[in-house]
Amino acid sequence: MRYNEINIKHFANLVQEINISKYTQEEYKEIVEEIYMTIFRHNTNGEYVIETMPNEEGNWKVYKPTQTKEEALRLIKERNKHGGN
Repeated sequence: MRYNEINIKHFANLVQEINISKYTQEEYKEIVEEIYMTIFRHNTNGEYVIETMPNEEGNWKVYKPTQTKEEALRLIKERNKHGGN
């Protein structure tokens, strides 16, 4: 529980640092979601995400929405064994 509290505070601090006048509303939403996925490892739809490999399109890959946390962690470990970050 403490871990989640720290992540939430960290997310809030990072979002507060964004100079919103420099971005369109769509760009701002993308930035906030990128920060969210980096910290919480799921998107704002509740789907688990993992960073994509260098040759893949985009920064995040969504696995099946019904995926459990354990399945997501297994996929992360497999990716790391095969040269991912």
